[in-house]
Amino acid sequence: KPPLQVIQSDFIVSVNGVTGDAVEMLKQFQADQVNLKLVRALDTVVYLESGKRKRHGLKFPEQPKINILVVMDIGDGYVKEHNDKCEDESQKILVFDRIVSVNGRVGTAATLKSQLLRAAGRCQLHIQRPCPEDAASGAPGGVSALPARLR
Repeated sequence: KPPLQVIQSDFIVSVNGVTGDAVEMLKQFQADQVNLKLVRALDTVVYLESGKRKRHGLKFPEQPKINILVVMDIGDGYVKEHNDKCEDESQKILVFDRIVSVNGRVGTAATLKSQLLRAAGRCQLHIQRPCPEDAASGAPGGVSALPARLR
Protein backbone atom coordinates (compact mmCIF):
# COMPACT_ATOMS: atom_id res chain seq x y z
CA LYS A 1 0.00 0.00 0.00
CA PRO A 2 1.98 3.04 -1.19
CA PRO A 3 0.27 5.58 1.13
CA LEU A 4 1.34 3.50 4.13
CA GLN A 5 5.01 3.24 3.18
CA VAL A 6 7.56 5.34 5.03
CA ILE A 7 9.09 7.99 2.75
CA GLN A 8 12.15 10.17 3.23
CA SER A 9 10.21 13.36 4.00
CA ASP A 10 8.07 11.79 6.79
CA PHE A 11 8.41 13.22 10.29
CA ILE A 12 8.78 10.98 13.33
CA VAL A 13 6.54 12.57 15.96
CA SER A 14 6.49 9.81 18.57
CA VAL A 15 8.68 6.84 19.53
CA ASN A 16 7.19 4.39 22.06
CA GLY A 17 4.83 7.16 23.17
CA VAL A 18 7.64 9.70 23.76
CA THR A 19 7.05 13.00 21.94
CA GLY A 20 8.63 16.43 21.81
CA ASP A 21 12.13 15.52 23.06
CA ALA A 22 14.43 14.30 20.28
CA VAL A 23 17.08 12.97 22.68
CA GLU A 24 14.53 10.90 24.61
CA MET A 25 12.96 9.72 21.37
CA LEU A 26 16.36 8.52 20.10
CA LYS A 27 16.93 6.58 23.33
CA GLN A 28 13.74 4.63 22.61
CA PHE A 29 15.41 2.99 19.60
CA GLN A 30 17.46 0.90 22.07
CA ALA A 31 14.31 -1.03 23.01
CA ASP A 32 13.65 -4.51 21.60
CA GLN A 33 10.47 -3.27 19.96
CA VAL A 34 9.83 0.26 18.70
CA ASN A 35 6.46 1.85 17.93
CA LEU A 36 6.65 4.96 15.77
CA LYS A 37 4.11 7.58 14.87
CA LEU A 38 4.92 9.26 11.57
CA VAL A 39 3.27 12.16 9.81
CA ARG A 40 3.65 13.19 6.21
CA ALA A 41 5.39 16.42 5.33
CA LEU A 42 3.33 19.41 4.28
CA ASP A 43 5.12 21.27 1.50
CA THR A 44 4.73 25.02 1.22
CA VAL A 45 6.51 27.92 -0.43
CA VAL A 46 7.25 31.10 1.51
CA TYR A 47 8.30 34.35 -0.14
CA LEU A 48 10.49 36.75 1.83
CA GLU A 49 12.02 40.14 1.20
CA SER A 50 15.61 39.58 2.24
CA GLY A 51 16.82 43.17 2.26
CA LYS A 52 20.20 44.17 0.88
CA ARG A 53 22.45 44.05 3.93
CA LYS A 54 20.31 42.24 6.48
CA ARG A 55 21.02 38.77 7.79
CA HIS A 56 18.37 36.08 7.75
CA GLY A 57 18.82 35.33 11.49
CA LEU A 58 18.24 31.58 11.13
CA LYS A 59 20.28 29.03 13.06
CA PHE A 60 20.87 25.53 11.70
CA PRO A 61 22.54 22.38 13.09
CA GLU A 62 26.32 22.66 13.01
CA GLN A 63 26.66 19.43 11.05
CA PRO A 64 23.57 18.84 8.90
CA LYS A 65 23.32 15.24 7.75
CA ILE A 66 21.08 15.47 4.70
CA ASN A 67 20.24 17.82 1.86
CA ILE A 68 17.98 20.13 3.83
CA LEU A 69 18.39 22.90 6.39
CA VAL A 70 16.47 22.43 9.63
CA VAL A 71 15.58 25.73 11.32
CA MET A 72 16.74 25.41 14.95
CA ASP A 73 16.18 29.04 16.00
CA ILE A 74 15.02 32.34 14.53
CA GLY A 75 17.06 35.33 15.68
CA ASP A 76 17.07 38.95 14.58
CA GLY A 77 16.98 39.34 10.82
CA TYR A 78 14.65 39.52 7.85
CA VAL A 79 12.97 36.16 8.64
CA LYS A 80 11.90 37.38 12.10
CA GLU A 81 10.70 40.65 10.55
CA HIS A 82 8.70 38.64 7.99
CA ASN A 83 7.15 36.49 10.75
CA ASP A 84 6.30 39.52 12.91
CA LYS A 85 4.28 41.19 10.16
CA CYS A 86 2.89 38.03 8.56
CA GLU A 87 -0.85 37.56 9.14
CA ASP A 88 -1.09 34.12 7.53
CA GLU A 89 0.33 31.58 10.02
CA SER A 90 1.07 29.12 7.22
CA GLN A 91 3.43 31.65 5.63
CA LYS A 92 5.62 32.03 8.72
CA ILE A 93 8.96 30.27 9.03
CA LEU A 94 8.88 28.07 12.15
CA VAL A 95 11.47 26.38 14.31
CA PHE A 96 12.04 22.82 12.99
CA ASP A 97 10.86 23.72 9.48
CA ARG A 98 12.95 22.03 6.80
CA ILE A 99 14.26 24.28 4.04
CA VAL A 100 14.35 22.09 0.93
CA SER A 101 15.22 24.70 -1.70
CA VAL A 102 16.16 28.37 -1.96
CA ASN A 103 14.96 30.29 -5.01
CA GLY A 104 14.09 26.99 -6.69
CA ARG A 105 17.57 25.53 -6.21
CA VAL A 106 18.15 22.29 -4.33
CA GLY A 107 21.48 20.88 -3.21
CA THR A 108 23.50 19.94 -0.18
CA ALA A 109 22.79 21.66 3.12
CA ALA A 110 25.96 23.72 2.59
CA THR A 111 24.73 24.80 -0.86
CA LEU A 112 21.32 25.78 0.52
CA LYS A 113 22.98 27.76 3.31
CA SER A 114 25.17 29.56 0.79
CA GLN A 115 22.14 30.35 -1.41
CA LEU A 116 20.32 31.78 1.59
CA LEU A 117 23.29 33.95 2.56
CA ARG A 118 23.53 35.34 -0.98
CA ALA A 119 19.80 35.97 -1.38
CA ALA A 120 19.00 39.61 -2.10
CA GLY A 121 15.57 41.09 -2.63
CA ARG A 122 12.69 38.64 -3.01
CA CYS A 123 13.59 35.16 -1.80
CA GLN A 124 11.59 31.93 -2.28
CA LEU A 125 11.92 29.14 0.28
CA HIS A 126 10.42 25.68 -0.21
CA ILE A 127 9.56 24.48 3.31
CA GLN A 128 8.49 21.13 4.72
CA ARG A 129 6.77 20.81 8.09
CA PRO A 130 4.65 18.10 9.73
CA CYS A 131 1.17 17.89 8.25
CA PRO A 132 -1.46 18.67 10.91
CA GLU A 133 -3.36 15.48 11.78
CA ASP A 134 -6.71 17.16 11.17
CA ALA A 135 -5.64 17.80 7.56
CA ALA A 136 -5.45 14.09 6.70
CA SER A 137 -7.96 13.12 4.06
CA GLY A 138 -7.71 9.34 4.15
CA ALA A 139 -7.25 9.42 0.37
CA PRO A 140 -4.15 7.81 -1.15
CA GLY A 141 -1.19 9.92 -0.14
CA GLY A 142 -3.41 11.87 2.26
CA VAL A 143 -2.80 9.76 5.35
CA SER A 144 -0.99 11.91 7.90
CA ALA A 145 -0.50 9.61 10.89
CA LEU A 146 1.23 6.37 10.03
CA PRO A 147 1.81 3.89 12.83
CA ALA A 148 4.86 1.71 12.27
CA ARG A 149 6.44 -1.15 14.18
CA LEU A 150 10.14 -1.96 14.04
CA ARG A 151 11.93 -4.96 15.47
